[in-house]
Amino acid sequence: MPNVGLAPVSNGAASRFIDRRTLLVGAAGALAAAGLSGPARAAGSATSLAARAGPRFDPDLARQLRQALRAALRDPSTHAPGAILRVQSPKLGRWSGAAGLGRVTPAEPMRPGDRFRAGSIVKMFVAVTVLQLSEGGRLSLDARLPEVLPPSVTGGVANAADITVRMLLGHRAGVPDWDDPAVDEQVARDPAKVWKVGELLALAAAKPPLFAPGTSFSYSNTDYTLLGLIIERATGRSWRHEVTRRVIRPLRLTRTALPAAGQRSIKGPLAHGYREIDGKLVDLNIDPSFAGAAGGYALATTVGDLARFLDTLLAGRLFRHRATLKQMLTIAPAQGEGGLVGYGLGIEQRALPGGPTLTGHLGGAVYRSYVGRLHPTGATIALAMNAEDDPTPLLLPTVKALLATGR
Repeated sequence: MPNVGLAPVSNGAASRFIDRRTLLVGAAGALAAAGLSGPARAAGSATSLAARAGPRFDPDLARQLRQALRAALRDPSTHAPGAILRVQSPKLGRWSGAAGLGRVTPAEPMRPGDRFRAGSIVKMFVAVTVLQLSEGGRLSLDARLPEVLPPSVTGGVANAADITVRMLLGHRAGVPDWDDPAVDEQVARDPAKVWKVGELLALAAAKPPLFAPGTSFSYSNTDYTLLGLIIERATGRSWRHEVTRRVIRPLRLTRTALPAAGQRSIKGPLAHGYREIDGKLVDLNIDPSFAGAAGGYALATTVGDLARFLDTLLAGRLFRHRATLKQMLTIAPAQGEGGLVGYGLGIEQRALPGGPTLTGHLGGAVYRSYVGRLHPTGATIALAMNAEDDPTPLLLPTVKALLATGR
């Protein structure tokens, strides 16, 4: 099935461009609490590889991308020890590169195939699963919360009778976010804690609703915590099981996993995530139960797997009907930092200086990650940094290099 075009964002939203210091938010577990700051940088030489299949990747473009990796780690605002970048398109071919350190002590270089925790990028996976269930008649996007969740859950959600599944997918439900700096500080200081979904929902229930359902936009991790429960009630299985069965396994994302609560170890090459806490550099490994279906450490993956996922999604191959992808990509206006100008059903649109846009999702929880399709070039970009930095010192030079190719 051919790629489906994006519905345009209205109200002049595309005029709100990002600059190189603003692509910062949009992920569960920001860990921006007082007393937490980035680690000392340790940049190294860039390594790269071009995939054997497809067109030969332009050597000059590869050189520019390697330079972008090195320069991003030297940027004064960057604290990440290392970074990974992936670029691919049918015209360009595929290229992956890495620079700096994937582990500080003992020192190990960052590698293009290293796994990392992708934070809120998992929201796209969850949204696809919900949309597949809707296609199969297991639930309706216009069902209201009391129709898809038990009273024990809906009783703690203000305006539950007026909130639909569709509103949760698009962050238009007015449900307050359970995440805040106090929660982030608690997580950073007790990363092994196994969180219960009820704890997260109770944090949200203690806050007033943000607006009447369907009347505005506000990014809320609580929306996707509820969607995880909706998947479980509709299928009788965990949301992790359903996302794995419906998305990860069919796409053969062999380096992607959704570890269960309590499973903090990751097998194979891993980019360690770093924070400085009370003056000490900490390899911070948070339990995957924190944030759950909203992000955090739930999704372990690679830039290659993220690029494959997004390309398959935008080609329409994850749904039975073309109309389903059109629904997901119907982008409504959404204001936010980092050039966020629109949000569909589990997918973001960001505007860049000069008019190009990115369609995908940002992630962050100790790490910083992003995967997006660059319009008008059609190139897919995936990146990861092993500290929760602003990614624009890496992303914008990459975009500039791709736009200059004209392909």
